[in-house]
Amino acid sequence: MSAPTAFNRRILVVDDNQAIHQDFRKILCTAPASSALDAMEAALFGGPTTTPADPGFEVDSAYQGEEGIAKVKTAVAEGRPYALAFVDIRMPPGLDGVETVRRLWKEDEDLQVVLCSAYSDYSWEEMTQRLGLSQRLLILRKPFDNIEVRQLAHALSEKWDLLRKSHRRMEDLRREVEEWTRELALANERLRKEMEDKARLELRLVQAQRLESLGRLTAGLAHEINNPLSVIMASVGFLRSELDEQLAGRHPLDAGEMREVCSDALLGADRILRIVNDFRIFSKLDGHPQVRVDLNEVLDHAQSAASFNLGRAQVVRELQDAPAVQGSEPGLEQLFMSLLNNAGYATQSVPEPKVHISARERDDGWVWVEVKDNGTGIAPEHLGRIFDPFFTTKPPGTGTGLGLSICHGIVAGLGGTIEVESTPGQGATFRVKLPRSTESAAAPSSSSMS
Repeated sequence: MSAPTAFNRRILVVDDNQAIHQDFRKILCTAPASSALDAMEAALFGGPTTTPADPGFEVDSAYQGEEGIAKVKTAVAEGRPYALAFVDIRMPPGLDGVETVRRLWKEDEDLQVVLCSAYSDYSWEEMTQRLGLSQRLLILRKPFDNIEVRQLAHALSEKWDLLRKSHRRMEDLRREVEEWTRELALANERLRKEMEDKARLELRLVQAQRLESLGRLTAGLAHEINNPLSVIMASVGFLRSELDEQLAGRHPLDAGEMREVCSDALLGADRILRIVNDFRIFSKLDGHPQVRVDLNEVLDHAQSAASFNLGRAQVVRELQDAPAVQGSEPGLEQLFMSLLNNAGYATQSVPEPKVHISARERDDGWVWVEVKDNGTGIAPEHLGRIFDPFFTTKPPGTGTGLGLSICHGIVAGLGGTIEVESTPGQGATFRVKLPRSTESAAAPSSSSMS
């Protein structure tokens, strides 16, 4: 059998009767009689002793409550605390046992206590009122049994040892938590700095992309304006030279030719005007505050504005209780009007043109709006460029190439996305992803056919 685990064997006896101290020492400081009998049995009959030797306890004495308190205080200061104190209830003329215990626990809150009394000076209720309910306190009536005292000493000393181990473990855990907290704080600080660096880099990237886009936009604008401007300048130059020839009397003016030249100049001026107007819209995409926008109303206005280009196309709307979105009402009307205009243009040559508008809320809190047509579709080589400024597949003079760029800018400004799927000869689907408004409940549903 392995030896028992060593624990604190320091015990303090606080009693005003000197004979009681001698009794405690006889019981606790020497091995029990059974160990001597066990040794004799082993010598007579052979074999090991049935129980290991008990080294006994280290017992200190205090004859009054104040003396016991001083000894506990000194033991704690020296790092040699007592595990257990046997305290008598009556100790005239000094403190009684209950008050002594209360003050002992102020010096050492882990001290195990056995109150000893032959009288009923306090009821259990009175003790708990003064000392509180505590697992550190036991009551022992006099006269007490030797084995009972020794069992109490063993059990409470080991309990004190387990309590101290628990405290040490809690302190180790506290230090580990503090260390983990420090490491987590450092990691959070590193992460914060990395996120700030990333945000700065992203801001620089956005600025660089804006400068790049501005450069491409400026180059495209200069190119688009240069062509009609060249026509205007050539026409005006021709008119001036013809007028000079007429004033010099060299030949008369040809009215038909002059009218044709003026028409060319007006067409060029009209194209420049449309480019400027589209560019003005393009440059003011962020000019409207974002508010709650009713999709039904926006699509009503956009469809009405695009009705001429939609022509004979059958428009089917399926909104499925589409909620309100967060955005700019003028911007969204411009967005959907441009998409419906494009759908109408794409279905001009289709025998049974149809345009389908649908809107639904996704589980992720976004609203998807689709504009689908059964028109001519978009060639695969053009899909990657349709949102570029001034890119158009329409014949010269019929479009500025800014419509879908404006659409892309409006959606991007709202934090959403716009995508396109198309197969030549089978139509195109433009899918717009917009943030749902958090200001109110969903807008009324609408399902109609026109």
